[in-house]
Amino acid sequence: MFAGSFFLELSDHSTKDEAEAAMLAYGPDGEHMRVSRRFIRGVGWRYLVRLDGFEDRDSALAAASSFTVEGTPVSVVEGLGYKREVIATVGKAPENAVDSPDAAVDAGSIPSAKAVLKMAAKAHGGRSGGGSLLKAAPSVQFSFASRTVVGDKEWSILHHFYRSGTLSRLEVDMVKGGGVSNTVVLGTGGKSWVATHELVRERDTTQAEEMMARFAPESGILSIALGFAGDIKEASEWRGLITSGRVNHRGRPHFRLVPKADSDGKLNALEAALFDEATHLLAQVTWVTRGGRVTFQYDEYQPVAERLIVPHRVRVERNGKLVEEVEVKSLQISPTLSPNLFKEPAVIRGKKH
Repeated sequence: MFAGSFFLELSDHSTKDEAEAAMLAYGPDGEHMRVSRRFIRGVGWRYLVRLDGFEDRDSALAAASSFTVEGTPVSVVEGLGYKREVIATVGKAPENAVDSPDAAVDAGSIPSAKAVLKMAAKAHGGRSGGGSLLKAAPSVQFSFASRTVVGDKEWSILHHFYRSGTLSRLEVDMVKGGGVSNTVVLGTGGKSWVATHELVRERDTTQAEEMMARFAPESGILSIALGFAGDIKEASEWRGLITSGRVNHRGRPHFRLVPKADSDGKLNALEAALFDEATHLLAQVTWVTRGGRVTFQYDEYQPVAERLIVPHRVRVERNGKLVEEVEVKSLQISPTLSPNLFKEPAVIRGKKH
């Protein structure tokens, strides 16, 4: 055990001046204390009076008992390098405590993967936000532009997706490239159609449903970011992770999470994930697949509704090469949609690109 690896957090304050005043109130003991700050999402910065230098758990616990007073608990913390873990709380916690120590991080320290994921889940709207909110919405309207490379040629495409209950419509407008503009409707009476500039024909409904799922915001290219808060509770890929450190990404500090270096970790398809230190939002995640290393990058998050925070720029790479780049144009929840959108479509009019 390294000397001085245990310390006490004696009191919590909303301002630095209050913390320094509390430290002075400890009298001679205050000379050995210092003020550290901690950021709690939804609350802001908190300032703590901290006493360092305990060589073992027992001496730290004994000191904590001597400092605690009614209504002001003292946290005993073990800190080795970047690791920080609350091992005991001595004294009765006040009823209006702002948060548990597990949910907060000292400025400059590296939080555990569990703490990073907890803060990220809140930032993404919690389990009741994001993808869950969209799935429960009676109607959705979603428009985005995509850029991709097919062979040695670049394609640019505009997409307009509409959903009302179990009915949906997808309009694909080829702006640049060799693809064909088309409209697919999963419509009334259990029928589906596809329309192009030349014709309209019925389409297999099962295939139409699969296509719609690939373009719906909650199950398509935005699904990882929008479903993240629920996935970390259910998907095995988000379990057994550790925080490997702080890295610079797009000019900002991010926490990097990776699987543990054990047999289970080696089986995890998730290679690494980056979370913005300031916003706690998912910025990048890399998966190892049969087709190689696939990386999703998320940027320009914007609130669309309460608990729905949407990345408006997404870039997907496979083995370092562009697969698709997406710019969200609009996303509306519960808009009023015309029933005509879900009837048999007409031949697409206008100039072919």
